Amino acid sequence: MKEHLEQNDNYLILKATQGESEAFGMLFDKYSDKIYRFIYYKVINKELAEDLTSQCFLKAWEQIFAGRKIKTFQAWVYRIARNLVVDYYRTREKEELPLIYQETVEEGDEPRFNPEETLNPEELEKLLLSLKNEVREIVILKYIEELSINEIAKIVDKSAGNVRVILHRALKDLQDKIK
Repeated sequence: MKEHLEQNDNYLILKATQGESEAFGMLFDKYSDKIYRFIYYKVINKELAEDLTSQCFLKAWEQIFAGRKIKTFQAWVYRIARNLVVDYYRTREKEELPLIYQETVEEGDEPRFNPEETLNPEELEKLLLSLKNEVREIVILKYIEELSINEIAKIVDKSAGNVRVILHRALKDLQDKIK
């Protein structure tokens, strides 16, 4: 199924490079809500999240129109969004970028967490804000955006094992805070 979606995205990208703005519009429709939500949980400001989402898709359009080769649109557009948020915080010097964890975890381990079952939206938002920026990003991608470990690894430019470690640590931290 994912393979079919990626092929569909590749077809839409091809059409967009040929000047068909409707094709890019379809990509926008498919991913804009996810990208907005991803950005919102990182900046917790509706207007700023809307602006950064617009900038994200504008950058994507410019690069596609310029003929950039894109292997996986979803990972690429999340990476653009992630970089925009990082740039936003760098220019404002509001947050320090977190350290990278280097541990590994068993390959088959995948932590489980379903925040919507136990928390209301305000509690979830507060809990997510208590995490370091990079950890929050990975938790959002996994449990809110429901991306696979491998997809997250591509977006954040880390190994799948490193992503698993970060998720394990984050879930332990979140469970301690919930209790």
